[in-house]
Amino acid sequence: MRALSHVLLALTAAALAACAPETPAAAPAELPAADAAAIEAHMAYLASDDLEGRETGTPGYDLAADYVAAEFARIGLAPAGDGGTYFQEITFKRAVRAPEGRAFQVTDAAGNALPFTEGQNAVVYNALKAPEATIEAPAVFVGFGIVAPELGRDDLAGLDLTGKVAVMLSGTPKGIQSEERAFYGNRKTKNISDRGAVAVVSVETPTSKGVYPFQRLLAEGRLETASMAWIQADGTPYSTSPNIAAAAGVSLESAPALFTGAAISWDEVITAAEAEGGTVQSFDLPLTISITQRSTHDSVTSANVVGMIEGTDPVLKDEVIIISAHLDHIGISKTIEEDTINNGALDNASGIATMLDAARMMKAGPPLKRTVVFVALTAEEKGLLGAQYFAMNPPIAGAIVANVNLDMPILTYDFTDIIVYGALRSNIAATVETAASGMGITLSPDPTPEQGIFTRSDHFRFVEAGIPSVYLKPGFQNGGDVAFAEHQAKNYHRPSDDMSNNLDFNAAARFAELNARIALALANQDVRPLWKKDDFFARQFNGPMEP
Repeated sequence: MRALSHVLLALTAAALAACAPETPAAAPAELPAADAAAIEAHMAYLASDDLEGRETGTPGYDLAADYVAAEFARIGLAPAGDGGTYFQEITFKRAVRAPEGRAFQVTDAAGNALPFTEGQNAVVYNALKAPEATIEAPAVFVGFGIVAPELGRDDLAGLDLTGKVAVMLSGTPKGIQSEERAFYGNRKTKNISDRGAVAVVSVETPTSKGVYPFQRLLAEGRLETASMAWIQADGTPYSTSPNIAAAAGVSLESAPALFTGAAISWDEVITAAEAEGGTVQSFDLPLTISITQRSTHDSVTSANVVGMIEGTDPVLKDEVIIISAHLDHIGISKTIEEDTINNGALDNASGIATMLDAARMMKAGPPLKRTVVFVALTAEEKGLLGAQYFAMNPPIAGAIVANVNLDMPILTYDFTDIIVYGALRSNIAATVETAASGMGITLSPDPTPEQGIFTRSDHFRFVEAGIPSVYLKPGFQNGGDVAFAEHQAKNYHRPSDDMSNNLDFNAAARFAELNARIALALANQDVRPLWKKDDFFARQFNGPMEP
């Protein structure tokens, strides 16, 4: 199927390119011009209904992967996947909540059942550890579950969590630097697993409700989305929280019942939690919690697609620059609306299309000292899993020294600035700034620092491997703020993210050129990229720092 798809998809791209807009002005002499027509062709195919939203493990995703591999071959990139192919195949365990048989029950010290009903004011989530499990154990309140030695904070200190159900507040405390706060938040379940807990219950707070309400979770059907984990060599799914056999969530309105008979009331807890610093006392709860989870398990395979331009310097070619973008999206929605296909034009057909054109420009450009590898990643929407697998199991020789990630560039306006998430953390930002200034593009600070976006896309899996990394998006100047807000409100993770949204392919070409310039500069500069001295993430993951 893959060989036939290569031919058909190349013809599709050529046909679409014939009716696409004119190519913009040429790039500097060392690089060929970006090709707006080719970018439109790539996006039109990848965001077409035929690919059914490119969900990981589906035929639609496989068609998209075939397409990218065919384009890598046409451009002349060397295959850098498994066994001389462009594909790094990954086997995933997939879990989907069973339609019934779940239960969430809470009893107080006298054996009285408290008012919780699964699917109404409590939910039981997917579980990948086993298809079925019932956990019944004493409950322990762990506050936010934050363990931050650098801040002198350990919400789990003095608690015995062995064999217990940990009850934690959703989200993270206020007053911690946003990217670091997101890092601590992402590790909460790991912390609880490491201390021996067997289940976790997340409790909605006023702040977390404002970000993503519990009732919206129930209404939008996201609970029915498959969860995944990649399979390790020993046949078990990779997990940073292997002790956790069940997980559940409780609504804000029902949270007070969890503190029935406790030494500290819910009102006192939430008042402390919502204050700056969010210092909340942890303590045993006089409750027993029973969670029954049922999931259907199977396995699927899905591939990262990997192409390479080998460096020419006899020493520096063993240092590898990774340019990445995720290829997957969220597939078909379970709704009653007429259009159920989440086409993912901007998320992230735009990132893949501009990466492909940057790769074409670089292959036809000047020699590279370092090796540059282009990766279309799978399973970003499942938790950055394709990037995690690649970073932990790189199919390429040499040392990865930098990652530049392209995820959901909003290409509906003539952008004049660029946002570099992670700009203050490594010297990659200086390279980006130089490349951008040559195009009249400026660097802008993160406009939404409270969201901790640096931890929320594929580049962060390279950060976890100690590799200096950045994530690029067109900025908020010249109408970018309005364009971004409109996409988030109307199209993000919806079927309406398609090719009908006034896409600006000249802007897309500028974005592709910018990324080609950045990759070229990183490949040919004298010194490898480094973290800033004493950067938080460099210290967390033992990354190389400036002296």
